[in-house]
Amino acid sequence: MNNYMSYLPLVSIIIPVYNTGENCLKLLERLLNSTYTNIEIICIDDGSKDNSYNAIKKFAKNYNNIIVRKQKNSGPSAARNAGIKLAKGEFISFIDSDDYVRQDFIEKLIKSYDDKSVIIASSGIQYNRLIKGKVFNNFVKPVRKRRKHENVADYILYLMRVDGRMYSAVTKLFKREIIVKNNLHFDEKADFAEDTRFVLDYIAAAILQHKKDAKIAFVYNPLYIYNYGTETSTVAKSSLKWENWQNSYIYLKQWSKKNGGHRAPYRRYIIKLRWRVSHALAVARANISHKEKRRYINGVELFFANILVRFRK
Repeated sequence: MNNYMSYLPLVSIIIPVYNTGENCLKLLERLLNSTYTNIEIICIDDGSKDNSYNAIKKFAKNYNNIIVRKQKNSGPSAARNAGIKLAKGEFISFIDSDDYVRQDFIEKLIKSYDDKSVIIASSGIQYNRLIKGKVFNNFVKPVRKRRKHENVADYILYLMRVDGRMYSAVTKLFKREIIVKNNLHFDEKADFAEDTRFVLDYIAAAILQHKKDAKIAFVYNPLYIYNYGTETSTVAKSSLKWENWQNSYIYLKQWSKKNGGHRAPYRRYIIKLRWRVSHALAVARANISHKEKRRYINGVELFFANILVRFRK
């Protein structure tokens, strides 16, 4: 895979759909006009209550590389897991149906796999804050590469301490072989941070396969377009409960102890502080009454979170 591979491996793009048919059709049109042509698109309708499934099914009739399936409403994790079972590509990418990607999204991620030691590729994000009509880019600033003798899991903790580019399953390209071989899946019982758990589990499995040579490839372009403000009420509410963040931290702690190096305790501490701030901001931004916000954080935290919100994108 020197710079760009001599053949084009199949990439499976998995899209969970729930009442987002109109937006998903726009996403499909973008993907079909992608600069990377060897793709299969797998749409899993998660029991939509509107006409999403029929609209996408009708659209897909004209294309032999679009697979559409319907399941009873079980959540996005179940939809992604169903997509994994159907995928035939050498690589897998997850895209949310209410988001978009740039036309060179897959191409640039594929190009970043310049050798076999790359375990995961990740791109920057363009955030469209729909409520306020603001657009800004994130995760486009270069981060340092893993040092020669740095433990891979320690490096992941460093990345999680610096920013949030490793938390989400979207923006990334995974090797299907690693997913299938290790029976990796999204936790269907979780309604918070299931993306992060999947990424961590994948990286742990990839480390075992690539040993010390494992590395992560970053594309510092905002190739994934995240429409911020379209989250479901379930997702929004789950971020308000600190116990959900705490459970995620416990999982991260167990993961780093199993895979991490000597820097793990310090980096975990910084990550937990970041998550405290992120939790407070989530509560401050929530479209609920002041009284209800006090159920999730105390008055002092809410006061400073409200001030910080004014200066945060």
